[in-house]
Amino acid sequence: MSCWHAVSADEFARLLQAIELGNEADAARMPDEAAALKVMQAAYERLKALGFRDFTYCPKDGQYREFVEVGSTGVHSGYRDASGVWIAEAGDLWPSKPILFRDPHAPGMEARRAGTQGGPVHDSPIGVAEAPQPDPTPKAGE
Repeated sequence: MSCWHAVSADEFARLLQAIELGNEADAARMPDEAAALKVMQAAYERLKALGFRDFTYCPKDGQYREFVEVGSTGVHSGYRDASGVWIAEAGDLWPSKPILFRDPHAPGMEARRAGTQGGPVHDSPIGVAEAPQPDPTPKAGE
């Protein structure tokens, strides 16, 4: 998805200034690789405390789950099957390479998710019942 929006020269200057300030804050908080890796590990451990698990253990059963991918600030709804992970977004399915997953219907998950509601976490604009479903027909070689 893309969106084009015209901005004034003043708005553009403010955007650039905000980006520069953000970059400076990141550099102060993470001055070297070791510091950046510590921040990344802390985020990984916090996400695990919020119910996420290492993607390696995600079943290939076509059930909808929540996924986190490096480079994204969202939690995305999708499923994993024998061909990979598919994220439901904007009425379509998109391939993904997540690092973490969680089952949103696991016991106690509502309490864990409470802190993430209203932030960058989002669900697909289409409901799970309306989302494209995996083909249950086994393919040759599976």
